[in-house]
Amino acid sequence: MLVDPALKAEIAARCRAGQFGDDPAQAVHELGSLTLPDGTTRRAHLRHAADAVLLDDHGQVALITRLHNPGRGKLAVPGGFIDEVNGKVESSRAAALREAVEETGIAPALLAQAEIRQIGHRLFDRPFDIRCAWNNMPGTDIRQGEFFTVSTLGFRVKLRGDLREMDLQAGDDAGAVRVLPIAALRREDFAVPDHLDMILAAARD
Repeated sequence: MLVDPALKAEIAARCRAGQFGDDPAQAVHELGSLTLPDGTTRRAHLRHAADAVLLDDHGQVALITRLHNPGRGKLAVPGGFIDEVNGKVESSRAAALREAVEETGIAPALLAQAEIRQIGHRLFDRPFDIRCAWNNMPGTDIRQGEFFTVSTLGFRVKLRGDLREMDLQAGDDAGAVRVLPIAALRREDFAVPDHLDMILAAARD
């Protein structure tokens, strides 16, 4: 994670100024080069993601535990990067639902019956989540050692019935799937700080 406060502020400012919208035209946008305190330069990027807040009729939410860092073993809503295949970028909604299926194993037939709404607008100002790429990132121009941050857009997915009675199975980047009462959630249990804010906003909707 990037810790230099001035560089974090600069990257966050470039994300806000980009006006990329809720459904970006690209899966990744370049933010230009940054000069580090030692005088070297590195490119910075903005990678777009989407998240699904799976709620039921009993005040519960389906969460995953993250399999990888950042936040390995901590709670998160299912979600991930928007895909771009053959020059076509999937919508934020499609990405959120795809990730929900991949990470929780929820049946697409259940999602087809759910009430799905966007939660606010895409979040760009997330300076807590600025990373240094460990490797070249497949399908993107992000190279090892370069910085990238993640924007996201959440979707409220209201399911009928009780999530505890649905067949959920962790997959992809999820180590486990848990169904928890929203009232019992604590901010310190989450890998990504604004995921709890997203859940609370979805529950109020």
